[in-house]
Amino acid sequence: MNKKLFLIDAYPLIYQSYYAYRYKPLFTSKGLNTSPIINFTYFLMKTLNDEKPSYMATVFDDNKGSSFRKKEYDKYKAHRKKTPEAIYMAIPYIIKILKTFQISFFYAPNGYEADDFIGTIAKEAENKGYIIYIITLDKDFFQLITENIKVYIPPFKGKAKRILGIEEIKKKFGVNHPKQVIDLWSMMGDPSDNIPGLPGIGKKNATKFIKKYGSIEKLLNSTHDLNGKIKKNIEKNKNLGLLSKKLITIVTNIPFFSFHEEKFYVKKPDWHSIKKIFGELEFIRLLKKAHEYFKFKTKE
Repeated sequence: MNKKLFLIDAYPLIYQSYYAYRYKPLFTSKGLNTSPIINFTYFLMKTLNDEKPSYMATVFDDNKGSSFRKKEYDKYKAHRKKTPEAIYMAIPYIIKILKTFQISFFYAPNGYEADDFIGTIAKEAENKGYIIYIITLDKDFFQLITENIKVYIPPFKGKAKRILGIEEIKKKFGVNHPKQVIDLWSMMGDPSDNIPGLPGIGKKNATKFIKKYGSIEKLLNSTHDLNGKIKKNIEKNKNLGLLSKKLITIVTNIPFFSFHEEKFYVKKPDWHSIKKIFGELEFIRLLKKAHEYFKFKTKE
């Protein structure tokens, strides 16, 4: 029987939690904004309760250095707003919460992003017989989906969780395999990360080209089939398309990493530490929910 490994892509969930309360932020009596923390914590608890994972880890970006993508293309993610101060303030508390629930956490190595580290962990674990669930709100992970690697989209705004596999991605994007979403986005670009793609190529044409050619390289080698403005734009911007593919592709072989399952093993949450940190954050309802979920034996 295959073992299951759950990998949490931390920052998208933290951002989602923060913006869910952007019109009515939550503060403790001492003025700490707990908006970025509360949904993340609830989701962590619910996942532990519902899925009962034996192996799990949370991965963060290392914001101290820039990734190789920024060096390749200085406009990469250049349009994004500065991270809200409340999120920076929340991270140490989220780390404490992960520790109280005895969930391993990692920072992506310098020069790489959390996506790359998660991709590397997932591929190594898959090679060792695991089924991997990547818990994220980031569509970039669709490219990693295989028979044994799934994308787990957490419940949000009243919607139930969704687990996406090969068939769901093929249907959603009109591709033959999830890896082809890399080529699809390389052609049409990705505004969320400020990736240019091929100018003038939208979703309709990109989907048509994927069906006909299968990859951006084969498209670029077949421009003699095209005509008019599209032909001109593609031929003029070949290098931009290939650069886009490099930026979009998640690295799955970060050097010097080896998967050791004991580092991902989930232990029983520490009730006394939970009480302490939840008390500090004034998470009264979540404390009751934690007691309900994990059936702590206490004298209280």
